[in-house]
Amino acid sequence: MEATTQPQRPTSIRFAVLAAACVLAVITYLHRVGFATASAEFRVPLELDQGQLGDLMAAFMIAYGIFEVPWGLFGDRYGVRLSLGLVALGGSAATAAVALVGGFPPGSAWIMVFLVSARFLFGAFQAGTFPSISRMTADWLPTTERGSAQGMIWTSSRLGGAAAPLILVPLFHAVGEWRTPLVGVAALGVLWSVAFRSWYRDRPEEMKRVNTEELQLIEAGRSGRARSSHSNLPWKRMARSRSVWALCLMYGSLGYSGNFFLTLLPDYLKSYRSLDGDTAKWLSSLPFACGVVACLLGGWASDRIIARMGNRRWGRRIMGSLGTSLAALCIVATLGVDEPILLGFLLCGTMFGNDLSMAPSWAAAADIGEEHTGTLSGLMNMTASFSGALAAMVTGRLFKAGYLELPFLLFAASYAVGTLCWMGVDARSNLHEQTKE
Repeated sequence: MEATTQPQRPTSIRFAVLAAACVLAVITYLHRVGFATASAEFRVPLELDQGQLGDLMAAFMIAYGIFEVPWGLFGDRYGVRLSLGLVALGGSAATAAVALVGGFPPGSAWIMVFLVSARFLFGAFQAGTFPSISRMTADWLPTTERGSAQGMIWTSSRLGGAAAPLILVPLFHAVGEWRTPLVGVAALGVLWSVAFRSWYRDRPEEMKRVNTEELQLIEAGRSGRARSSHSNLPWKRMARSRSVWALCLMYGSLGYSGNFFLTLLPDYLKSYRSLDGDTAKWLSSLPFACGVVACLLGGWASDRIIARMGNRRWGRRIMGSLGTSLAALCIVATLGVDEPILLGFLLCGTMFGNDLSMAPSWAAAADIGEEHTGTLSGLMNMTASFSGALAAMVTGRLFKAGYLELPFLLFAASYAVGTLCWMGVDARSNLHEQTKE
């Protein structure tokens, strides 16, 4: 009598890969928001003004934008295992290097030279993080799980952003200075890089613990070209694709407005809203906590809409445009508010709306890009980086000149542009399937 072979359940290694991406997202935002939190501590002792602080944030965003596409190309060509290992190590070293600025005398011109260099280097390395993670999700997750996966990744980033002020501010006070805690946070990236490189592989089929059933699940719904990492980039098709242009411009609108929470918010609350340190700490942290919920909801709801309607175009558009519209309304409403509790509520609403768009944005990049996901998501994130750099320089100077309302009107207008751009994003076909739109 012949033995019958029972079908096996798919293994779950893809979820371990997703977990590794989520941990890196937490560390990434601990580093980013950690610097913004530390800047509220060292700005006055080092005799820096708000305009200079805006320039430091812009230096990071400019480098971040310049290196987005190169890192995306690098990850697509040489694999995520190498690219993420390098960016985690480099970003950690650049974060730790900021502590050396304490050796310069206050008011020295070398302070800005050193900090601009350190922030530029930090941006150059961190530019590879999310394009590489996006390529990772395209390689390891089926199309039906991408929105939810991106929601988990961006939820993790918001957890890191929310945790940074809550962890670092008490440590600054306990230690009596800001440098040692910042170096401690930087070391987390080194530990992650070593652990990641020891077990991760770029292809599911290269991981021995992945069974045939999980491989089939991952491959379901992909185009025939989706697995290649060496096909030529369709630059001409990208250049004439309405979806690519709309996606990049939409994400640029998020970059202009949303990066305020990552860069200048802590100092704004202390210097211009005259809030005490504890209140500023909580109002800097809570918006990211709301982003945790919004990222999960945006990704989950986007996938559920697609499952119900069978239409990826509207599955990505509905949640994305809803988020940008909500963010525009909440950020402009802060102008008429003085009460800290109500201000906090509106700031949280802004970040909630901003982050409803995050998972659909990156899932759309994977839907459209497929084997070129790293490059396309890098292009998208590059646009956001340059718009974020512009916002940091403009906002810092407007604050310094006493224009405290105009920056928020510009933030609201940027979100409104993002809502319009969502109407041009069509995630139903990838670049190799698109014809001239």
